[in-house]
Amino acid sequence: MSSAIPPRHVLALLDDAALAREVIEMSSILARQLQRPLEVIYVENAPALLAAALPFAQVLAHGATQWAPFAPEDVERGYRAQAQRLRELTERLLTHQAVTWSMRVMRGALQQIAFELQSQSDLVVIARATGAAALPTLRRPLRAHRPVVTALVDDSAAGQMAREVARQIVQALGGMLLVRQTAGAGITPALVGRCDLLVVPRSLVQPGDLARLEQPALLVG
Repeated sequence: MSSAIPPRHVLALLDDAALAREVIEMSSILARQLQRPLEVIYVENAPALLAAALPFAQVLAHGATQWAPFAPEDVERGYRAQAQRLRELTERLLTHQAVTWSMRVMRGALQQIAFELQSQSDLVVIARATGAAALPTLRRPLRAHRPVVTALVDDSAAGQMAREVARQIVQALGGMLLVRQTAGAGITPALVGRCDLLVVPRSLVQPGDLARLEQPALLVG
């Protein structure tokens, strides 16, 4: 007697709780539309931990006038606080939604982990790069405006899946879908344009591309 195959999760990756709302909103909509569980993954930034271990590392706290010593223990405390804020925010956003969710913590570089998780899910939502300028529309809840979703596709099976997933997200949000056909790998902000979410086959993206994006991206395939 064969058992049912469990559904694959929609993965939501971020390394900054301040950027969580837009990622969780998009990811939960996708999970609900496809009837999949949602897994939120908080990525502890490994380079930051290495930098804090340098003997000359110092930090200037908000409002302070003097630089203070900075150690890996300070980064670890920051990681724990960020993870807790992320869990609390996710609970608030998903309390009344029909989405099963979980959360785990990984350590590494956000963009690289997005590719390492390919074997675990064919749908990975990754936060925009920390420090990237937020688009004006992202300062409001998604349903407070007409969100724009851009699907950057090719002729592959993943490209067709990206187009269909983007269509479902737009249908759920009442937004606008822009489909752009491309034949080569490599993503730039100029190619993507202004949108609230980029949907793109994973094969078209390099880790360095994600570090330059000004919006969350959904990697498909």
